[in-house]
Amino acid sequence: MILRKLSLRNFRNYDSLDLEFSASANFICGNNGQGKSNFLEAIHLLAVTRSFRPCNDRDLLKFERDHFEISGEFVDEAQVRRHVNVCYSSATGKEVSLDRKRLSSAAALIGVIPVVHFSPESHRITSGPPAERRRLVDMLLCQSSPAYLTDWQEYQRSLKQRNALLNQNASAKTLAAWSEALANYGCKIIAARRRFVETFAPLVLQAYRDIATPSFSLQLTYQSQLAADELTQENYLKLLSAAHATEMRRKQTQVGPHRDDFVLAIDGRELRRFGSRGEHKSTLLALKMAEATYFKDKSANAPLILLDDLQSELDAMRLAAALRHFQQFGQLFVTALAPLAEGMSANAARYEVVAGEMKWVE
Repeated sequence: MILRKLSLRNFRNYDSLDLEFSASANFICGNNGQGKSNFLEAIHLLAVTRSFRPCNDRDLLKFERDHFEISGEFVDEAQVRRHVNVCYSSATGKEVSLDRKRLSSAAALIGVIPVVHFSPESHRITSGPPAERRRLVDMLLCQSSPAYLTDWQEYQRSLKQRNALLNQNASAKTLAAWSEALANYGCKIIAARRRFVETFAPLVLQAYRDIATPSFSLQLTYQSQLAADELTQENYLKLLSAAHATEMRRKQTQVGPHRDDFVLAIDGRELRRFGSRGEHKSTLLALKMAEATYFKDKSANAPLILLDDLQSELDAMRLAAALRHFQQFGQLFVTALAPLAEGMSANAARYEVVAGEMKWVE
């Protein structure tokens, strides 16, 4: 997928922006606080209808404005033009349109425009709690598999309802229907995640060896409460039954894929507990490189690749290697304080951002 044109109105520190982009690589330069990350955030919002930052839609409004609009014109692999529009009003909320037709659900857009995003804040994927790694995997699978997106949405709905009943001290009989729904969708999610790791782990290992020490081994494993040979709805329901007393006390469902983890280890040492700062950086970059490779094989469209302030996180050698890798798999948008000397293609388009105004630089 290629982003040809982008228009912003009243978004973050942008009053108005209309630009066209290179189909290969686009370099955005500017000092801190000028709007580089906000620009990438707008593209991310067009792809998955939400920010990569922890915020709500109201936070995206330009100061003292009551609405914003983001519009993008794309061209897919079949050379078909696609138009995406995301609007937000403090009075009416968010509306998402695809090819000028309003979508009944924002989730209907997920997967149309695959996206890979890297920023300094992404470090929580390797160093943070399990929820960060689940979010990474779930977003990747939701973008590449409509079936997984449906199962994930139904699981989240069932989980919310079941937790509400637990908070009301509901009986096991009252919980039964939602427990069965959780077992149904939970088993599907766990099975899909296991298949994903079998494919994704070798991609991560290869990417890590390309940018770090080739002799080191990076392992990615999936930790679930249900082992692969025990993954049945009957066994799932047994675990829920065994956890009933604890769930009534804590008012939260204690069994299911929402409590699983994806563990990263280097030569058998768990990264989260024992990894050095350099190992965390290399692993995070390897995960993002593997994402781009995965989309090439699993998605009908190449991803948009958004790299925010990559220069501050990597040494010159790894930075150049990463840029060369990413340019093989999708349209690239890279932000930095100063122009990058190595790794960017010679025909990369260059832009400068100053106080929410962005212009093409020859």
